[in-house]
Amino acid sequence: MSRPLVLLAAVLLFAGGVRAFRLAEPPAMIFDEIYYAKAARQYLAGQEITEEITHPPMSKLLIAAGMAVAGDRSLGWRLAPAVSGTLLVLLVFLLAREVTGSASTAAMAAVLLALDGLAFVESRIAKPDIFLVTFLVAAYWAFWRYLRSGRVGWLYLSGAAAGMSVATKWTGAAPLGVIPLFLALLLWQGWARLPRRHWAHLAGAYGLVPLLVYLLAWTPYFLRGHDLGEWARFHVWMFRFHAGLTATHPYQSAWWSWPLLVRPIWYDYQDLGGGQVRGIIALGNVVVWWAALPAFLLLGWETVRRRTPAGTFVLAGFLASYLPYVFIGRALFLYHMLPALPFMVLALALTLARGRARAGPAVVGLYLAAAALWFVAYYPLLSALPLAQARFQRLMWFGTWI
Repeated sequence: MSRPLVLLAAVLLFAGGVRAFRLAEPPAMIFDEIYYAKAARQYLAGQEITEEITHPPMSKLLIAAGMAVAGDRSLGWRLAPAVSGTLLVLLVFLLAREVTGSASTAAMAAVLLALDGLAFVESRIAKPDIFLVTFLVAAYWAFWRYLRSGRVGWLYLSGAAAGMSVATKWTGAAPLGVIPLFLALLLWQGWARLPRRHWAHLAGAYGLVPLLVYLLAWTPYFLRGHDLGEWARFHVWMFRFHAGLTATHPYQSAWWSWPLLVRPIWYDYQDLGGGQVRGIIALGNVVVWWAALPAFLLLGWETVRRRTPAGTFVLAGFLASYLPYVFIGRALFLYHMLPALPFMVLALALTLARGRARAGPAVVGLYLAAAALWFVAYYPLLSALPLAQARFQRLMWFGTWI
């Protein structure tokens, strides 16, 4: 087995292990689990869903599947997100290997994602966002497998994953726009050729298949006796709900502040007494996030100069995942940046690969070590482990983090 694959195996064991360790803590529902876990409970009971009706059903069905395995308790609520979060690390490796053609660069991307605080926390809470990003990356990876192999089966897998992402949140429609536009650019630049017989497969994979998958996600709704007319009216209601949402939240943040990690989210916090506290803070790894912006600038410069498909894809995927929030006026949160994170670690991995070629592997090793040290330092506040109040204060670098 090659060194990058050995590293990947170690990273997956690490990612799965830390996500599974004390997954049931805290035992009570936290943050939006009070909506999603309760909705999943209603799915399991075959009841009308009343607890969370503002998003499509996929995430609640997956949470319900975890509860069917591990019971209606905290472990059950969080089992499916933990599995999805671990799978995401693997999918980022697979996508990065297809995009860059380098297993070592892909391994670096997987390491960076495994060490990210926001990805870790979202993997341990019954919310939809980790499912969303996992389906998104799966859709992009399968598309790149099609580009490399020419086998249309990968197109249909990509379309199915895109349908699952839309059935999780409507913002999951990004691949349905990015992939056709990117493919058009590939054909225009002469970077790829498409057999004429594949055009019908493209239409089916990114038109019919996502629609069918989306409809299938609503099967419990239809089994409750609702018809297509009610379903259509319900979608109008969901759109109006999100478009007209004016409620505020103490942890909301502006889209421009997310790459800088100005305002994280506290999913849980308790003063345990005796100078001890515990909490769960949804906060990205600053070593990763603060380096991503200069990495994108370098990647953008290289892409303009050399017009590389890899750089173009990474930039397009990042912008499609991030820029739509510029035009959304409702309360937004740092976790809305999560779908952009795979492209951030891809940009960093490409930059690190160039740095390794020019400055040697020691520089890359030091950077990865710094990212690992941040994760170790903040692990108690990512996983609800008790820690001293004095240490908690040292970890709060900015007043906006409290």
